[in-house]
Amino acid sequence: MLNEFGEYPVGVATLELGEEPGQQPLSVWYPADSDAVVGMETEIFDSSQIIPAAFRALIPESMQGAVETNSYRDAPLADSNTYPVVIYSHGFGGYRDVAIFLTTHLASHGFVVASPEHIHRNLPAQAFGTAEFSPEKDQADVVNTLAALDAAFGDNANTARVGVIGHSAGARTALDALANEAVLAAMPLAGGGSAPPEAAGKPILVVVAELDLTVPTESSLAGYNSATGPRTFISLARAGHNSFTDSCPVILAGGGLDMLEPLLGAEQVARAEDGCTPENADPLAMQAALKHLATSFFLVNLSGPVDMPGVRLVGTTPEFADLIDGVELADYRHAD
Repeated sequence: MLNEFGEYPVGVATLELGEEPGQQPLSVWYPADSDAVVGMETEIFDSSQIIPAAFRALIPESMQGAVETNSYRDAPLADSNTYPVVIYSHGFGGYRDVAIFLTTHLASHGFVVASPEHIHRNLPAQAFGTAEFSPEKDQADVVNTLAALDAAFGDNANTARVGVIGHSAGARTALDALANEAVLAAMPLAGGGSAPPEAAGKPILVVVAELDLTVPTESSLAGYNSATGPRTFISLARAGHNSFTDSCPVILAGGGLDMLEPLLGAEQVARAEDGCTPENADPLAMQAALKHLATSFFLVNLSGPVDMPGVRLVGTTPEFADLIDGVELADYRHAD
C-alpha cells in the first residue's frame, strides 16, 4: 500500500531562499543513494528549536520531543533521474518541518519535496505578533523555491512538473499556485480558498477533517466547487485540524496542553489541540491516510500512468479507507 515507505532512502538538505544565510530556510527531502547511506545515522529533528528562545523555557519538556525523520542529512542523490517536485506549504503560525511524516514519505516514492519557511506567517512571527496573511508573499515563496531547486538540483528536480500541498493557510497557497504554469496539481488540506481561473483542467484533491474547529468544511468546499478539472473531496471522519501534522501524536501522548493555558490562553490551547484529543481519530491513522492519498495523487498527476495497487483509488472510489486500519470517511465527492 502507498502509506508504506517507498523504495528510496531519503536525503534531507537545507537551502536558502533569502539573501542572508538563515533568514529564510528551505527544507528539501529527496531520493537518496541506497549504497551511500549505509552506516549513516538518520536525522533527529528537535522540535523545541522552532520555538523562539524567549518562550522555550516556558514549554514543558513533554512538548519538546525529538522526531525521528527517517532521512539522512546531505546524503548523495539516488541517481541521475529527473524527479517531479512537490512543494509543502505550512499553516499560519506553523513551520516548514511540521509534517515530516508526509514530506519524507513522498520523497521515498521518488519526489523532490521542498518546504519553505513562510517567515511572514510562521511560528516566530505569530509568537511576536508580526504574522500577516499575504498570498503575494506565499506565491513569491513558491517561485523562489523552484528557483532554489533549479540552482541546487539542476535537471534532477523537474521544476516544470510541480504539485503543491498545503495545510490550513497553506491550502490557499496550494490553490493559488495553480496559476503558475509549472504547477500541475494541488492538494489543499483543512483550509479555504478557491481555484484561480488559470487552474482550469488541473486536478485538485481537497482533504478536510470532519471535526475541524478551526476551518469549517464549508470554507474548504470552496476549493472543490470552484475547480473545473478533475476534483475530489474527502472528509476524514473524527479528524481535527491538526490531525494532519506531526504535533498531534506528541500532544496526545503528553496528555494535552492544559499546562500552557497560562501562557497561551484557553482559546489558543483549544486551537492547538484541535484533532489531538482522545475523542478524535487516531492521528497515526490520519497520517497513514494522508500518505496514501498524497502519494497516489501526485504519482498519477506528476509522474504519469502508474500501475501500483491503490493509485487508481483516488478520483474513482473511496475504497482506500478500507485499506488502512482506523480510517473512515465522513464525506466523499468526485467530479471530472
